[in-house]
Amino acid sequence: MAFSNESSDLRKKRIFEENGQITDISNYMELTKSNESTPEHNIVYVTETVKPDTIPIYDKLTTCALALRAGRDFNRIDQLRTWLAHGISVRRFHPSELNSVGPSNLFPDLVYYLLTDTTAGLGNFFSSELIDTSSFTNACRFLRANKLFFNGAVAEAQNVRSYISDTAPFFLLDFVIGNGKFSLQPALPTTTTGAISGSAVPIAALFTEGNIIEDSFTLEYLEAEQRKDFQAALRWRQEQENRLPEERTVTVRYSEAGSTEYPFESYDLTDFCCSQDHAVLFGKFILSARRRITHTVSFRTTPEGLSLAPGNYIKVVTKSSPYQFANNGVVQADGTLILSTPVVDNTYEIFYLNNTVGAVQEATISVVNGKVQQQQFWDTLITIKNAGNSTNTYQVQELTYEEDGLVQIVASEYPTGSDGASLIAGDLLANGTFTIET
Repeated sequence: MAFSNESSDLRKKRIFEENGQITDISNYMELTKSNESTPEHNIVYVTETVKPDTIPIYDKLTTCALALRAGRDFNRIDQLRTWLAHGISVRRFHPSELNSVGPSNLFPDLVYYLLTDTTAGLGNFFSSELIDTSSFTNACRFLRANKLFFNGAVAEAQNVRSYISDTAPFFLLDFVIGNGKFSLQPALPTTTTGAISGSAVPIAALFTEGNIIEDSFTLEYLEAEQRKDFQAALRWRQEQENRLPEERTVTVRYSEAGSTEYPFESYDLTDFCCSQDHAVLFGKFILSARRRITHTVSFRTTPEGLSLAPGNYIKVVTKSSPYQFANNGVVQADGTLILSTPVVDNTYEIFYLNNTVGAVQEATISVVNGKVQQQQFWDTLITIKNAGNSTNTYQVQELTYEEDGLVQIVASEYPTGSDGASLIAGDLLANGTFTIET
């Protein structure tokens, strides 16, 4: 036999042993396999990937795939996270892109989608004619001007109307009903560009005894617990492209003595807020609204000459004056009158309550040098009555045309200064009113 043939035989023998870990066979009795009694490897599963002739298209569905090869880099996967640059395509209402279709980060665009889309919303049960789309345009202008953006997902099934009502305040919006239509209105006066306005609020109507239906006027005060000062702890989500989000917290409180002792209230904005400025602006608003707004009113009026919409500002003149905290006080045991505001010497009509009377009573007191002259009112809690009519500014929340042809108006107090400007807007625009801590 030639040498070349012997080399060929040797080569064949060695090649036979090359895949021994797979064949697990040996023709040599003197060889002992390491897996003679126990297998070294288990084939857990085999995945076949076949490229289809036609690429499937999933309508109205975002899909992604993750392919991992065997290796030591991954030993477990708990949850898959993806970074999406754009959201679903919706009808947009901002003036610069009015009625176009595409991704949006403005809350009114999402609201319209939830109310009208037939796949993910209420489009099969809700008519778009019940939406005041002009208010959506104004709301979008306001949100973009103040950089209040929605960056999140509606991941769970829930009541749409409740979701909108609960989420709108985080964007300084009111979800209201006017003439049977749903609308979104900025909770603050705005300029033509959508910025917060520090000018006098425009009054759309005046209501007095002459145009308020008799016995229809009601006034409801907020509970004391809902009006306590507090510190707002606001949670928001910091994001960077192709990175995991991180939760951040910012605290907002009034810049005044004793504010560090106020209780904390936490607000979770992580579902949609990706900006600290957004969180801070909401914190300022909720602090000011808690301090400034004390009550709501409702009444009925005739529709003749009425030109109102939710979000409009009105003035209401009544004989019964709404409660004012500054009028509350106490007469000490020595007759000294203590009020939150200075009181000049004069005669005052009061409501009072002390240990000798079992209910609130009315009376008249005389104040001289800061002391009440009538001793029967010493050691007494008092409230000074407002003289004359009371004029207050309100923001319309609801307008309802009733079966008898009258209009029911629901409005919340909207405090203004002597110049007619919103006190809440003034708090947000002024420097130094609030302290921000991160």
